[in-house]
Amino acid sequence: MRLRFLGHAAFDLELGGVRLCLDPHKPGALGGRFRLPAIAGPFDALVHTHSHEDHCAWAPAFGTTTVLDRPQVFRGLAVDTRAAFHDAEGGARMGLVRMVSLVGEGLRVVHCGDLGAWDEDDVAWLRGTDVFLVPAGGTYTLDGAQAAQLAEVVGARLTVPMHCADARVDLRLDALDGFTRAWRGALWSGDICRGEDLATISGPTAWIPPPP
Repeated sequence: MRLRFLGHAAFDLELGGVRLCLDPHKPGALGGRFRLPAIAGPFDALVHTHSHEDHCAWAPAFGTTTVLDRPQVFRGLAVDTRAAFHDAEGGARMGLVRMVSLVGEGLRVVHCGDLGAWDEDDVAWLRGTDVFLVPAGGTYTLDGAQAAQLAEVVGARLTVPMHCADARVDLRLDALDGFTRAWRGALWSGDICRGEDLATISGPTAWIPPPP
C-alpha cells in the first residue's frame, strides 16, 4: 500500500497493485473556489463518492475513465459501497454520498466521502477498517470532534482527517485542529503512508499529511 494526500478529499492510493485516485477535485471547481494543484495520473481507476465536482473530476491526465462506484472486484481489489447522508438532516440539505471500501494486500481502506452523520449500522459496516479517510471540516460534513469520535468507535488502525480548511479552497470549513484537539490517540506525520508504516503502529493513530 502507498497513500498520498492530494488536497481536500483526494488521495492517490496504490493497493494490491492497482493505482487509484479517490475523490479527485476539478481544477477551478465550484465557480473558481478551488485553487489546488491539478492532479496528475496515470491511474487504473477512479473512486467518486458522490457527484459534487470537488469529488468527481475527470481529466485526460488521469489516463482512465473507469469509476469504481458499486460493489465489484477490480483487478483483484474488492470494492464495496454503502450509502450515507451528506448532512445531519437525513440528506434533506445535501443529499447522499457513498462510503467506499477497498480491500487488497490484507488491508481495508475506507473513504467516507462527505459523510455528515452516522448510525450504528454504519459503524457495523465500518468495523474492520485499517485506514479510515474521514471528513472533519464541518458545515457540509462531520466536524473534527465528530470525526474523532467515529474513528474511535470504528477502531481503525490509522485515521486520516480530510475536507478541512485550506487557504486555496474558498469554502466555509473548520481548521484541522478541531480534529487534533479531540483526537485521543497517537499522531503520525510523513509525506506518504506505506504499508510498512502501518506495521509500526501499535494503537489508534491519526495521520496528518502535509498539504500538496
